[in-house]
Amino acid sequence: MQTRKIISIRSFCLIVFLLSSPILAFPIQISKDWKIAAGKNLEVRAEDPSWKEFKSLPIPKDLLRSFSFSEDVVPTVTLLKTFDVSSQDIQGLTMDGLSIHFPLLTNVYEIYFNGEKIGEGGAILGGKIVKNGFKRHVIFPIPENKIKIGKNEIRLILSSDAGEELDAYASFDSTPPVVDLQSRNALILSERSTLMLSFLYLFVGFYHFLFYFKRPQEKYNLFFGLFSISLSTYIYLRSNSVYELNLDPLLQMKLEYMVVFNVTAFFLLFLDNFFDSKISSISRFYQFFALALTSLIPFSSRAICVYLLQIWQFSVFVFAAYSLFIMLRALYRKNQDSVRLFAGFIILLVSAITDLVGSMQLVPYLENYGLLKYGFFTFELGIVFILANRFLRVHNEVEELNLDLDRKVKERTGQLEDTLSQIQELKIQQDGDYFLTSLLLDPLNRYKIQNETILVEGFSRQKKHFEFKQWKKEIGGDIIIADEVVLKDRRYLVFVNGDAMGKSIQGAGGALVLGVVFRSFLSRTKTSSSYHSKPPELWLKECFLELQNIFESFDGSMLISVVLGLVDLESGILFFLNAEHPWTVLYRDGVSSFIEDKLELRKIGITGLESKMKVKIFFLEKGDSIFIGSDGRDDLLLGVDPDGTRLINEDESQFLKRVEESRGDLGLLIQGLRNYGELTDDLSVLKLTYMKDPVRLETFARNALFKFPDETYSKYLDAENWEHALYYLENIKSKIQDGNMPPVFKKELAKVYYKTGKFEEALLLFEDLISEFPEDVETMFMASLIYKRFKRFRQAVELGERVLLREPEFLNNVAHLAESYLFIHKKDVTVKLLEKVDQLDPSNSHAKKIRIQLDSPIPDHRNG
Repeated sequence: MQTRKIISIRSFCLIVFLLSSPILAFPIQISKDWKIAAGKNLEVRAEDPSWKEFKSLPIPKDLLRSFSFSEDVVPTVTLLKTFDVSSQDIQGLTMDGLSIHFPLLTNVYEIYFNGEKIGEGGAILGGKIVKNGFKRHVIFPIPENKIKIGKNEIRLILSSDAGEELDAYASFDSTPPVVDLQSRNALILSERSTLMLSFLYLFVGFYHFLFYFKRPQEKYNLFFGLFSISLSTYIYLRSNSVYELNLDPLLQMKLEYMVVFNVTAFFLLFLDNFFDSKISSISRFYQFFALALTSLIPFSSRAICVYLLQIWQFSVFVFAAYSLFIMLRALYRKNQDSVRLFAGFIILLVSAITDLVGSMQLVPYLENYGLLKYGFFTFELGIVFILANRFLRVHNEVEELNLDLDRKVKERTGQLEDTLSQIQELKIQQDGDYFLTSLLLDPLNRYKIQNETILVEGFSRQKKHFEFKQWKKEIGGDIIIADEVVLKDRRYLVFVNGDAMGKSIQGAGGALVLGVVFRSFLSRTKTSSSYHSKPPELWLKECFLELQNIFESFDGSMLISVVLGLVDLESGILFFLNAEHPWTVLYRDGVSSFIEDKLELRKIGITGLESKMKVKIFFLEKGDSIFIGSDGRDDLLLGVDPDGTRLINEDESQFLKRVEESRGDLGLLIQGLRNYGELTDDLSVLKLTYMKDPVRLETFARNALFKFPDETYSKYLDAENWEHALYYLENIKSKIQDGNMPPVFKKELAKVYYKTGKFEEALLLFEDLISEFPEDVETMFMASLIYKRFKRFRQAVELGERVLLREPEFLNNVAHLAESYLFIHKKDVTVKLLEKVDQLDPSNSHAKKIRIQLDSPIPDHRNG
């Protein structure tokens, strides 16, 4: 960019030096009275008429256009200048030499003094410029032996590509071309103030970068930092120090243009963001415009680069107008920062426009004086004033806070102490509530049973731990209860393991309700004949329904999962219901497995559970262990993933592995769970170990002393020859002592009695079998059919219900039970059972007959 700088301190020093020196002919200004000729002319004498004269540098454009240059050679001209040196001048050079200074030469140049080359820049090879030579402030020493008394001659050879500038400037930085003492010409290259300002602006830029990184929301710090650093870089590229890098002059010029194009864009972005906290569409457009010009520079020739510079120079006037508009708008809005910046902004804007007009040579005798670097300094003072004002404001606020800090700290401490006291009081009250609730739960949560048939062990650990006065307790929703009851003259172990919904006090409330209702039901069972005369299936059903009715009254705000069961101590039969509790585990012969694989019931407290009820049966063998536990056994914390998400175990089979690893030992099992993962919920585990040989019907079937059925009976059975079968069985019966009839034989005899119509004899045998071996569903069903035949409908219903609870999809029993209920005038139950029959077999003939009976008068058998 063809710009010029203001008179600097070094110029002032030069003047002072000249005034203080002896009066000599030096410096000799050589900007006027030049001659010019086309081509390289070293031999042509100065008096030759081929020379064309012109008054002053720079070379007039019309004079250059008068020369015709061949297209296959680089346009070249020779400039000639003569001047006189007296003997007195030469005598004054004893302490110093002479040098010649040219402000700016473009492009390739050679300088001759009295016929001897004293300097050159750039290179031409093969008719092309292979190295650029244009340079600011070209200074070369003049050999002392070449200086003559009288006339001396300077020849300047200039070459440049077609379309590019070919010139020798008359002034740059207000410094003309001169022949002067070397010491004085050296002062021209002194740029202390320029470099100091460049470093200052660089420091300011990085300082604002630091502000931006600390407070990214204040983007104006980023834009001002970019503006300040860009301006610092531009000043350095315009200085003589940049020549120490030995860059190619064209590359140096391109870097200079690329930087200066973005200086104005960054300043505009700063103003927009500083006053409006956003970037306007005009600023964005100007930014894209500057980036477009910048992107073209690396691929352009020197002539095109100069053309792009001219485009940018005209755009600066638009930039100046819009930036002034932003500042005036901020003043209108009474922005205090705009008031502090206005003076510096005006100085910056005026200095920039002055340099721009001078470099464009729009005004005669006005050149680029380099005022911008000083104008920005005044603007920078405004920024410093703003920062200082903000610092003082913050400092004053801090002082005010410090003056009142002690009082505020005391007030705040007092408030915190009051709040802490209130919290402590509430905590004591809460812990008291927890303590009282735990006292209510403790007598309910018991499972210590002394029994030689079955060993009961339990573990319970609640998630919530608390201290109340000198007591350390825990509270939660898990509960284990175990006891013994007698049902129909058979001893049973009854147990329940529950997990109430909610944590701490809410869960404890659910566990408390379950414990109270269940203990109440156990108490009634032990004292009331109507309860202890119930069979195990119906006892479980009634107990479950009582719990369900109580929890339903909470409208879903209190739910609980349970495993509720009975163990027949004699036969080892496990009767149980599972209401959305983790599956029951069997440990047998070193292997653990689930004894259920299907969810039958939802949590207690959810409506509509009665119709889905099923009593599950499992036959225990000697040495078997049953493990029942809450979901705390599965909800183990395994760790935390890289995102901070907690990893909770979701593999239910891990509990089986822990049971096997512990070999069925409850203590080792709990330790194994803790080793595998951290407990995240209440945990309760109930272990039942059956320790005797069970007495069941199948046990007698395997008895080798009495093999039955034998081959003869099997033949009658296959042929359905019931009369002969009866005769055969009664013949065997006559040989058996009374009271020693094998159960398997007794069952087959009862079935044959039934087939031959001897229902009374069959019923007597069936009743004995049901009493001794309650696991046989077939026996119950056939006895129920006989009760219905004898119009003993309530007994028929009881046995039918037992079969229904065990085998809900046993079609014949469902239809039979529907008819039995009809005869005791419970038509609503009959209708529900008929709907179940339709689901199992829509075309069932028995159900159709029952529906016909629904509309017919039924005798009153409610007492039967």
